[in-house]
Parts: sequence; structure tokens; C-alpha cells
Amino acid sequence: MAKEAGVFRKLFPQKNIPIILRAVLKAGRTLEKQTPTEWENSLTRRLHSRLIRIYPFRDGPLSIQLQPEIPSLHQDEELLSGQIDLLVPSNLGYQIYFAIEAKRLRYISPNGKFIPGNSNYVNDGMMRFISGQYAPLVQTGAMLGYVFDGHIAAARNGINGYIQIKANELKIGPPKKLTNSTILIDNAIDKTHHDMEDRLFIIYHVFLSV
Repeated sequence: MAKEAGVFRKLFPQKNIPIILRAVLKAGRTLEKQTPTEWENSLTRRLHSRLIRIYPFRDGPLSIQLQPEIPSLHQDEELLSGQIDLLVPSNLGYQIYFAIEAKRLRYISPNGKFIPGNSNYVNDGMMRFISGQYAPLVQTGAMLGYVFDGHIAAARNGINGYIQIKANELKIGPPKKLTNSTILIDNAIDKTHHDMEDRLFIIYHVFLSV
């Protein structure tokens, strides 16, 4: 719960989050990289194409947007706050949504170098939630890791180690690492808790073998 619940007039419906995460896992089962160096944007487009064909997005009750532009919270600011990879809106206002940011993990660069991807996942992914660039008025979001070599345990360990290094910047609460979430009893989902100045924030972590 938020530290000051009155600040948050409306929250994204928590009952929808496990439904969304289950759909991502289901759609991700048939998702495969096309090349060893494929960008996450391409993978996310094909994941979105699968998501809109299954429950709860095909016929509702939810919808899911692909890489929508996010305006700045400052009404006179011309620059965008950014683009979220996947966004599930609500009927509670344009700032009340569930955001999913995707990054590549354990992939091969164009010059043939193995890249763990931990830095991008944390610094260019998780940190966008912590800075308020994404989801500044809600309490939950998700990170999606595309694991190119299929070694999900190794990917998780790599992210976990990097999170502990960046724990202060991430404002992460005890135990300052990935922990297992019970949001989906029959699927492995991790989470981290972040102690923001105005609220507590949970990031769910989903790893897909591609």
C-alpha cells in the first residue's frame, strides 16, 4: 500500500495484474528470436501480435498497446517522457496503467561478443520506473527479459547480482534482491520492492527463453 494513500486517487486494478502476466507467459511460449542479434523492439512487436490474439486482449476486457508515446507530466514540456514497450491502460485516466519494459539478456552483439545485458536491464529498464519516467502515479510495473541463450537461471542470477550492486540507486527494500512472487502460483515470477519518496513500488520480473 502507498505510504500516503490519499495521494493516489486511483490505482491500476490489482486483480488484472496476474491475468496480464499469465498472458505474457502464454504468448511467450511460441516466441523465438529470428537472429542471434535481434533487437528487443522486434521481439516485442511479435509478442504483441500474439497477445492481441488471446485472452484477455482479443475480445476484452483488457487492451494492450505497443510502444505508446508517454507525454511528460509537465504540461508545457515538449519532449516526451519516453515510449513504454507494452502498456495496458485502464478506464481511470491516462496515467493509470500497467507498464512492461522489455530488454535482451544473454545475447550476441553484431561483432560476435556475448552480452549479459544486466546493465541495460537495470539502468535503462528498471531505473525508468524508479526515476518516474514510467508509471509515476501507480504502484506496480513489470520488466520482461528475453533470454537469448535459454539459460533463464543464469539470466536471473546475473540480474540479481547487478541489482544488489545498484541497490541504493534502485531504492530497493529488504532483502535487496529478486524474490519469488506468489502472484502466479504455477509460474515463476520474481519481484522487487522499491521504497520511493512518495510510495512503495513493486516491479515484477518475467524471463522468457527465446
